[in-house]
Amino acid sequence: MTRWRWELLHRLRLVGLPGWLAAALALVCALAWWTALSPLLEESDRLDTESAALERHARERGSNAAPVATTPQQQLAEFERRFTGEKTLAESLGRLQAVAQRQGVQLDQAEFKFSADAKDPLARYAIVLPIKADYRALRRFTRDAAHELPGLAMEDVSLRRSDSQSPLLDAQLRFVLFVTKAH
Repeated sequence: MTRWRWELLHRLRLVGLPGWLAAALALVCALAWWTALSPLLEESDRLDTESAALERHARERGSNAAPVATTPQQQLAEFERRFTGEKTLAESLGRLQAVAQRQGVQLDQAEFKFSADAKDPLARYAIVLPIKADYRALRRFTRDAAHELPGLAMEDVSLRRSDSQSPLLDAQLRFVLFVTKAH
């Protein structure tokens, strides 16, 4: 056993400082691969698979798409179809309230004003919402509200913070909900 130990120590001394530095560098590279690069490559593979699935879904959806309207009347009808009608206004406001509840935004009061011009195909429903919420909840609410109601447009945003330490914002959001007129 002493001979074996002596030979091992002798060979380790022969390696010298450059050999030890090379071994340490190889060990650092192996650790970096194992801890940083390998998970990133796995994530990249997962994202590539997800991207391919989304592209496939988009191609399938595109092939099943309705034919494009060619006449101006057809284009106008397709445009108006995207908006809710005056008759479903209460349902649209209920959906807006549901979005607020989902995001933890409390709507205590609101101001509504309906206006319609005889020559416009769409009527305007102005909605003013005073809200007290944190920034993230406010952002999620506005994003989800616009997604849920395609005819909803944000007209004005006013933000104030009553206290610099408070996470809550005093916001006043002014939306316009465009609806098709009842014929």
